[in-house]
Amino acid sequence: MLTRYSLVVLLLFTTAGDGDGKKDGRRGNALFQQELYEEAATAYRAGLAAYAEPAPGPVYAGLLNNLGAALYRQGNFKEAQPAFNEAMAMTASNAGFVRAAYNAGNNATKAENLEGALDFYKKTLLADPNNEDAKFNYEFVKRKLDQQQQDQQQSNQQNQDQQQQDQQQQQDQQNQDQQQQDQQEQDQQQQDQQNQDQQQQDQQEQQDQEEQQQEQEPDPDQISQEEAARILQALENDEEQLLRQVQKMKTRPRRVEKDW
Repeated sequence: MLTRYSLVVLLLFTTAGDGDGKKDGRRGNALFQQELYEEAATAYRAGLAAYAEPAPGPVYAGLLNNLGAALYRQGNFKEAQPAFNEAMAMTASNAGFVRAAYNAGNNATKAENLEGALDFYKKTLLADPNNEDAKFNYEFVKRKLDQQQQDQQQSNQQNQDQQQQDQQQQQDQQNQDQQQQDQQEQDQQQQDQQNQDQQQQDQQEQQDQEEQQQEQEPDPDQISQEEAARILQALENDEEQLLRQVQKMKTRPRRVEKDW
């Protein structure tokens, strides 16, 4: 679908006389027809400057409208918009309002201000319900805006889905990392327990070996029962022999020594 973005330019200032910027307006129109849009804009500004203060009416509003058109042709949509807006406010006729509102809608569309463009086209159609170009452009911009909103919603949904997917992947990775960490801790605990059990086993074996060595190696300070019995028997035999010797000595007559 092709839009109808041709601007409506007030090419003739038919009011009698050359005062109040009319001469600059006609000069600007001539430059505009030659596609010298920058020079035309300068001429329209000169025409507006001829007024001591803003003057509502067809000439002043026409200069503003044509200034906006010249700026539009230069691609300067930012400065063109207030010119069209002021033309709408300064015009004294319905035709002048329709012309400025329609041009403002086209400028807003070029500036990608689609909602603003729809508003200007609505104002145009309220003032001129039979304006086919305004109807055409309104429908075109409405569909474009709806498509943009739909695309934006779809993009937002895709971003949301992707974000949820990323969050799920991140959560899965965290769960996997936690499981690995838990398994490592469990394995370490089992290894520590095994080492502790082995250490206790080694200590017990060492203790058993020491006790066994103590049993096999008799204490030099201790004697067995057999040895004690033999020693006692020997003592008894010695005492009996000694006793016999003493008895013999008692029965033997003592030798009397004479005192010579």
